[in-house]
Amino acid sequence: MEYIAATENLCKSLEDCEYNESMEKAQKIRNIVIHHMKKGLGMKIKENLSSDDKKLIQKIISDPSIVICPVDKGKAIVIEDRDTYLSKMQQQIDDGDYILEKRKEKTLLDRLHKKLIKQLRIMEVDLDDFKEKRKYLVSAPVLGHMYLLIKVHKKNFPGRAVVSQIDDPTYKICKILTDILNPLAINGQSFVENSYDLKKTLAMIQVDKDEIQASFDAIALYPSIPIDKALDCIRERLQKDETLSERTEWKLIDIVNLLQICLETHFKTLDGRIFTQTDGTPIGKSISGPIADIYRNWFEEQYIFNDSNPFRNNFKKCGKYQEMMFISFGKEVQKPLIVSSGS
Repeated sequence: MEYIAATENLCKSLEDCEYNESMEKAQKIRNIVIHHMKKGLGMKIKENLSSDDKKLIQKIISDPSIVICPVDKGKAIVIEDRDTYLSKMQQQIDDGDYILEKRKEKTLLDRLHKKLIKQLRIMEVDLDDFKEKRKYLVSAPVLGHMYLLIKVHKKNFPGRAVVSQIDDPTYKICKILTDILNPLAINGQSFVENSYDLKKTLAMIQVDKDEIQASFDAIALYPSIPIDKALDCIRERLQKDETLSERTEWKLIDIVNLLQICLETHFKTLDGRIFTQTDGTPIGKSISGPIADIYRNWFEEQYIFNDSNPFRNNFKKCGKYQEMMFISFGKEVQKPLIVSSGS
């Protein structure tokens, strides 16, 4: 029971991060533990579904007129009419920086794969060594696919577009780059690590009668990050990072070149169309998180924690967690602050 409790605590910690990749890892850990429990103890888990229940579920799954998709918050699922689902997905595409591709899937995959190989050879990576090659390249790459997380807590149940990049050509390189960038992402003055840290931070804030506490929720944060400026911020911070050599032997120029390649995002939609994202980072790619955080750290330094900000001395506490920013300030700056944040 102690092992089960420890495993569940670990999985809950991963799920609290609310990133799709973390939640997938949590489920994989649970599946592995259950597998070994069944194998080691010879236990048989009793099914709680009748044969009629199974037939009904199979009938629902095989219905081509519906789409079964996860919700944006929590572990529930939503059954959506296929046309409604495609309409919501099209709305996300229309609102974002995407172009419809004329090139075929194989052409895009081959092109991206060749770019990676060329850059890795410049870095003198021995791609003739099978073990070395497997560390950086996906053996059977596939194109990413866009799907929606349905926001059941909002009016009309809009969708959040996620581009799954699992096993796309840049998948393994992205994971390495994420580890390189993460220490820079958590250096911001307003950084909040996770939901537990957020709760702890908010509990410590004493809001006086003449003060106001507010929060701001960013819409489509990752897709709104300007890539060129974000890469400039990353380049500048890596140049000043004295601990970079402890995390990687790669040169600064190679890291930036790999980031540019990995940010070339192509994906398929449910109806088989292929799109390319022309700006912003995709929700679902591991490097999107640290890239967004590094850019936001720069933005805060320039416009929030900068001495030129006339409201800086009025901020009692300012923090950011994922797409939300919370702030505590005096009532006298409420109106100008909202105008400033809106612009």
